[in-house]
Amino acid sequence: MYVCHCNVVTDRDILEAIANGARCIADVARATGAGRTCGNCVDSMRELVCKHCPVRAERTTERPAERELGVAGAAR
Repeated sequence: MYVCHCNVVTDRDILEAIANGARCIADVARATGAGRTCGNCVDSMRELVCKHCPVRAERTTERPAERELGVAGAAR
C-alpha cells in the first residue's frame, strides 16, 4: 500500500527502513523520503513506526537510585 504518494513510498519501504534501524518518523523520512513534501502521510508513518519499531531494552525510565533499591516504576 502506498503511504506517501508524493515520494512513492510504500508500507513495505517503511517496514524495511525500520528493520534497517529507523526508530522514529525522522529516521524513516531520512531513509525513504516519505513525509518531506506535503506531510499528509505522517500519521500513517507514525502508526507503522509505533506498531513495528522494537522496544529498545537499554532504555529505562527508572532513576539510578531506584534501580539500586529495586523500586518498580508502578510503585512510585
